[in-house]
Amino acid sequence: MTWVIWNVRGINKRYKQKELKIYVQNKQIKLAGFLETRVKENRDNRVFKNILPGWAIQNNYQNAINGRIWLTWDHKVYCIDVEKIDAQLIHCTVRGRMAGFEACLTLVYGYNTVEQRKSLWSNLNDISKQVTKPWLIGEYFNAMLYTQDRMYGKPVAISEMVDFSDCIHNLFLNEVAWKGEYYTWSNKQQGDDRILSRIDRVFGNDLWISNWGYVCTEYDVPLIYDHSPMLLNIKSIRSTIKPPFRFFNVWTDHKEFGNIVKSIWNRRLAEDEMENAWKKLKALKPLFKRLNLMNIRE
Repeated sequence: MTWVIWNVRGINKRYKQKELKIYVQNKQIKLAGFLETRVKENRDNRVFKNILPGWAIQNNYQNAINGRIWLTWDHKVYCIDVEKIDAQLIHCTVRGRMAGFEACLTLVYGYNTVEQRKSLWSNLNDISKQVTKPWLIGEYFNAMLYTQDRMYGKPVAISEMVDFSDCIHNLFLNEVAWKGEYYTWSNKQQGDDRILSRIDRVFGNDLWISNWGYVCTEYDVPLIYDHSPMLLNIKSIRSTIKPPFRFFNVWTDHKEFGNIVKSIWNRRLAEDEMENAWKKLKALKPLFKRLNLMNIRE
């Protein structure tokens, strides 16, 4: 089950809506967070209803503030409880209807200035105090963590990084493993006017890393948009570790136990003594399992 988080600037244009619809279908996406400040008719989510017919949609339009964040999902796959809506975030709990998946998700669209973003860091801090599940936080923080997060253009100032860095540190968040291009946004210009930035990220708390640390953020090709889509393939991985063999004392009471041990122990399976003992024990393992089945049937 694939998720995508994407700043889809310019989604009002028909050709971009068509591209987005095709992308969601091709990638078999079941949950998406879309960010854009200028979506027309955002009160009734009409644009995204046309792109994702039949999906559930929640945006952060409230108190005459233009919606900036759209959380959309296939309700046949996920059940979502929205717990907090703010001008810069939507926070919710995501539950899989079939796979037993459960985690918190926070979609972020940070304001442009340092002062405006202070309320974002404060809200994330408040949310963290209530979270007791794996927690994923992502997308457009509109802030940078490191000086190398911008290439060309105006250098990154320390003031742009301090609050963001402090928030990540204080909330004990870790950036989710990722692959793809380092810079997630470009101004689509060429030559001296070109600017590249890394302003789209995904973080997880300790519980997320413990349970879903293998999930990698893939920064995909941005296509006709300014920002790269962030793909996360949320799936269960079957354990490849075999459970250890356990010897049950009750087996020694079975009338065939002695004969089974003698049938193997009187044989020579290797020249080296240690290897010989190890191979005998290994050969007894399936016989003891068969004996266990016999006990159950009796």
